Amino acid sequence: MGDSSEVFYSWKVHPIANSPFKAILTLIAVAACGGAAFEFTDSCFMSVLAVSLLCGSLIQFFAPTDYKIDREKVEIKILFKTRIEPLSKFKKFIADDNGIFLSSEPESKVLDQFRGLFLLAGPDEREKIAGILRGVFEK
Repeated sequence: MGDSSEVFYSWKVHPIANSPFKAILTLIAVAACGGAAFEFTDSCFMSVLAVSLLCGSLIQFFAPTDYKIDREKVEIKILFKTRIEPLSKFKKFIADDNGIFLSSEPESKVLDQFRGLFLLAGPDEREKIAGILRGVFEK
């Protein structure tokens, strides 16, 4: 085949499974939020709504996320939603302890975290992804 959209690397991240201590703390916090909502409103509906909204906002922690990266794009699949972002929209990448941040700005700015894309990855994946991205961004 050898076309330019060939998948270079794919990986899966499931933070709740990788960190049992954080999982327990998160579940305690979610239960406390539900309890506090019930205490303040005396409504089971509001309590369930609060827990649902909190769990929805933490979906990337609770659900496994599949990543695929090639020469042209990065594909992120979480539950039933797939997000595809072209790599041409990003100007640089930054590796940190939790993964790789793709920035759309060539220079670091205060609002970078709202303009870029963060790819969760462990230490082994992070090095492989950084190597692939170096080849993509240096051309």
